[in-house]
Amino acid sequence: MKIVEAMPFAAELLTPTYEECFRREGAVAGAGEVALDAQWCIAIEDEHELVGVAAEHLGRFVRLSVGGQLGEAGAPRAIRLRVDAALAPLDDSPEAHLLRIAADGIEVIGAGPAGVLQGVFRLENLMRERGGPILPLGEEKRVPLFERRIHRSPLSPFYVDELTGERGDPYNAEWFSPGMAYDGWVHEDAGPDMFYHDNLLMRLAEHGFNGIWIRASFRHFAKVGVFPEFGRNSDEILRRLRDLTRRAARYGISVYLYLNEPLAIAEDDEFFVNHPQCRGSASTYKPMIHMCTSTPEVKTYLRESSEYIFTQVPELAGVLMITASEYPSHCWCRSRLNPDDPAERTGEVLTCPRCVTRTPQEVVGEVVRLVSEGAKAARPDAQVIVWNWSWAMWEPDPQTGVLAALPEDVIVMGDYERGEPTEACGFAYTNDEYSIKVVGPSQRFRGVAEFMREHGRPVYAKLQIGTTHENPSIPYLPVPTKIGEKYVSLRETGVSGMMTCWNFGNMPCIATEVAGEFTWDPQPPTVAEGVRRVAARHFGADVADEVVAGWEALSRAHDDFPSSIPVMYTGPVSRGPAFLFVFDQINHRFPNSWLLDKEVEGDVLTWAQPFGPEKVLECYRSEAANASEGIAMMEAALARARASAASGDDARRLARELGLAKLHVIQTASGANVVDFLLTRNAWYESEDAEERARLLDRIEEICRDEVVNAEESLPLLDADPRLGWHGEAYGYMIDRGLVEEKLTRLRALIDERLPRERAGG
Repeated sequence: MKIVEAMPFAAELLTPTYEECFRREGAVAGAGEVALDAQWCIAIEDEHELVGVAAEHLGRFVRLSVGGQLGEAGAPRAIRLRVDAALAPLDDSPEAHLLRIAADGIEVIGAGPAGVLQGVFRLENLMRERGGPILPLGEEKRVPLFERRIHRSPLSPFYVDELTGERGDPYNAEWFSPGMAYDGWVHEDAGPDMFYHDNLLMRLAEHGFNGIWIRASFRHFAKVGVFPEFGRNSDEILRRLRDLTRRAARYGISVYLYLNEPLAIAEDDEFFVNHPQCRGSASTYKPMIHMCTSTPEVKTYLRESSEYIFTQVPELAGVLMITASEYPSHCWCRSRLNPDDPAERTGEVLTCPRCVTRTPQEVVGEVVRLVSEGAKAARPDAQVIVWNWSWAMWEPDPQTGVLAALPEDVIVMGDYERGEPTEACGFAYTNDEYSIKVVGPSQRFRGVAEFMREHGRPVYAKLQIGTTHENPSIPYLPVPTKIGEKYVSLRETGVSGMMTCWNFGNMPCIATEVAGEFTWDPQPPTVAEGVRRVAARHFGADVADEVVAGWEALSRAHDDFPSSIPVMYTGPVSRGPAFLFVFDQINHRFPNSWLLDKEVEGDVLTWAQPFGPEKVLECYRSEAANASEGIAMMEAALARARASAASGDDARRLARELGLAKLHVIQTASGANVVDFLLTRNAWYESEDAEERARLLDRIEEICRDEVVNAEESLPLLDADPRLGWHGEAYGYMIDRGLVEEKLTRLRALIDERLPRERAGG
């Protein structure tokens, strides 16, 4: 099976964007505009490959996407593409660009070749907004607000080596979910050439990204003398990595490695027979043993592995490091330090006699320093970006002890929304996960930014701009207004770079395009105007305001979502209309919301913390109800687009994005029905009053019938848009027609057979 058969949405991502039609019937140049025709040609005035890529893209876009016809070289008027390094002082960025659009000639000038490419994308967006080969007269300068914008492919797997398909430790997630399904690298065309196909790299560049990240592990990527058993497939891995870095560079994109080093090793692995001195603390997972960074061998391994990789692949831009909470690594990675009594340690580190006498700040600072020294020995300008995920285990916000322990030449990347007080339907709590609901910056991030600013160092942000665990089974949360607000706040906070996805929430979509619109200085004058530009490109100017108003209503409705880690990691929204109703008390925990668990039936509501199930139910119901206003606005816009003879493909595009918004509301309503059903079912089991039990059975039937209607409404949406229901981290569909139909069959059996039987006395 090929990737496009398993993931039908991949076909669109692998197709050049210039093949999609944005021509609107009757579009003509008005006052202050110029139309491109056969009197115009493209003139390449720089030999750099990237400028040639930009010219080819522009020519095909004009012809295929907006229905224009440019002339041959030497035509009377030209669109001139050239590089002028004098633009760089604007912000010292090669992506800076200047557009000069006049009736007798157009210039696209980049401070570097990447600036020319981004300038061409800007021209194309201006034409999309007008529905034809039409441009506004005038001059525009743009420079990137954020040095690095690092994203990821939605086709690339995470729990298997992305470059070669190697499975097992340290990649798999079965220690989270025994028996889980994971289809990464099972397709006949799997591999980095497909995961990061040229057309997909171009899509990422079009939305303003200039970096991608892939997962790496030193033990597979590097050869080092201290541990000769490692790196057996390193030559092939690094060959493919070199190829990826070179292909990505054709689109102005750099490659980063995501590191979680030193990754732990299974307890029964031969490694600890050969190197018993490297045995660190015992992990509570799998079981696994941490590699002790207090030993000279592991320190050598960290530094030399980093240097080896950057020596072999000098085109690498840098690394992104996580040092707490994720896959078991060093002895302190999952242990805690009591901030009120620094002598008190709890957790796994207690089983390592060396590291228990050290502080996590000392250990993490040393790990980062060794990796940084190795990388910079091979490439002095390599970026080492250190993510503050879960440092709150060791000290209060903003963890200045860890920050102070880091080398001064590394970049700190802070979670942009974690550690921010918020509320849902009046319930106050502190957000502790990625969030689109919470715009940011959080109190924790502000503290990190202040520390870095005081020390004259840049700060990056970790955020999600597609979707989060709030609803991970759609390409993006239909709240683009929140993304615009987030990017305005990023500018105001002084953020200079960012990583914009995890291993999900990474599909090029409306949300990533909105982010791209706010990536440049000057930003749109208002959030509404920036979002409107994107809406006008896709759906036409006539309905753009109404669509934006609908998205704004959906954004405000999402404020009611109860975004705690337990609710998001275990709640029912990700499966929504496919989540099974269980009448018998089986006392099973809910399945993970982020993996394709083997067991998917659950009926225990302990995940509803800190809110409690009744408050979660209220929040789900409130969001679904309040979102209906936004859905109605978008439906009205769709009706007008369909009635317009000039709309072209606008109505088709709007119908699809409306379908995504509807599925989000259906999932939220399903989540409410699941909780309502289980609370009512539990009350029925607990009651000894015959009248109350009869009333509760009636309520159970009412909920089930409502869910039948709700789930049925999802089916045409799923059929129409293969993006819907796919979960990137799970690497599979959590919602599809088959899963929904299975649920409907069981719901109807419950209504038609089980409930009548219970009414009759069992």
